[in-house]
Amino acid sequence: MDHSSPGPSLLFDFDSTLVQVEGADELFAETLANAPDRGGRLARFREITDQGMAGEIPYEQSLRLRVGLLRASRADVARVGEALVGELTPSVHRNRDWIVRNRSRIWIVSGGFHELIAPVATELGIAPARILAHRFRWSAEGFTVGVDPGTALARGGKPAAVREAGIPAPIWVIGDGATDLELREVGLATHFFAFVENRRRSAVVEAADGVLERLEDLPDPAFTHRHRSHSSPSPTQDKN
Repeated sequence: MDHSSPGPSLLFDFDSTLVQVEGADELFAETLANAPDRGGRLARFREITDQGMAGEIPYEQSLRLRVGLLRASRADVARVGEALVGELTPSVHRNRDWIVRNRSRIWIVSGGFHELIAPVATELGIAPARILAHRFRWSAEGFTVGVDPGTALARGGKPAAVREAGIPAPIWVIGDGATDLELREVGLATHFFAFVENRRRSAVVEAADGVLERLEDLPDPAFTHRHRSHSSPSPTQDKN
């Protein structure tokens, strides 16, 4: 039975929000386990990720560049997806029960990949249909060769995915990147909260309606108590 409290629809980003890391970066690192130039290639991949999330280059360009560098097997993807369950953001882990209770009004809206997000969503009680994300395109040999063009996210980014999902208003968006902020800027969300427990991107924070140092800071009516006494490590600063 669903015991969720009334309140706005909550759209959570995934990478650097529900989990502490960027899933695609972790997958790329997994595929480079024995590469002699692993460090340099991984640094470049993460740089492209950061440029897209900060809005320095279009996110679609960032995604295309990264997927072009990636050659992951189905086993690689499954292994990293399961490993991400162990990378839950500390305040998300503390509030897992709250997320499960409110799952009927929670969606994950991510520029990442459904295949990497699904194990974490299962851990948090969120149904697969509530994951709005990209999917990989696969070769006959079982390796990633690009992005599946058939998803709403591939056709028009997070705004298209949210519109197609028919998520009821009012909508609050919680995330760390420029693509999360975009949902408020185009009028699909009433509030955007910059989530900075893992990453603080200055341009995103400056444009936000509120800043969340941890999940308990969300001014949601379903939170009956706060855990502000919990300390958390300082988020990684951006380079802006």
